[in-house]
Amino acid sequence: MKAAELLTAPDSVVLQITKQLRTAYELKKTIRYAGSRDLSIHGESVAEHVFALLFLAQYFLPLEDPKGTMDRSRIYEMLLYHDFGEILNGDMPYHYKNDADKIREHEDAKAIFGSLPSPLNSRGRALWEEYEERKTLEARFVHALDKIEPIFELFDPISEKSIKRTKLTYDLHLGKKLATTEGFPVMRKFVNVLSVDMKNRDLFWEKETD
Repeated sequence: MKAAELLTAPDSVVLQITKQLRTAYELKKTIRYAGSRDLSIHGESVAEHVFALLFLAQYFLPLEDPKGTMDRSRIYEMLLYHDFGEILNGDMPYHYKNDADKIREHEDAKAIFGSLPSPLNSRGRALWEEYEERKTLEARFVHALDKIEPIFELFDPISEKSIKRTKLTYDLHLGKKLATTEGFPVMRKFVNVLSVDMKNRDLFWEKETD
């Protein structure tokens, strides 16, 4: 399906495609070395998140950039490195982060890239800095995809419980995703359709009122 067709497609089509894309997410649950994981509790490593981004890029890149003007190789490399700042102190939901957390993550990223062998140290840091600055079209695409990927991760009966557990409101969820998908209409279409679906199913946390 081409972008123009998808943009005018009914919500049911977007929901069906989301279910199809979720097929690859089952690989996150496939544990190696004869190990096991409690699948009744939602959990996701940053590496699993990166895998999902690399997979979703295969779908969204041709739709958002049909003429191939973006550097796709650089996009995939950027996706690989963009969360290296979380290696030392872990991931934190964006609505929990304060300025001190962001500064620490930046310092951690510099330390991690400094520990890598050449040429990964300089290449990785350059791509991470490009992502953080978001001045290039490639960086903005990666940033948008990074922010919408959780919609796919949480499109699951077990995973969706993390929305209320982390106290994510509808406004917090939607605001950042609409801002980052400016200029990427297909990704925004998915944000709008899936957000309405999530809201209709009462998945978001609501602040208690007096």
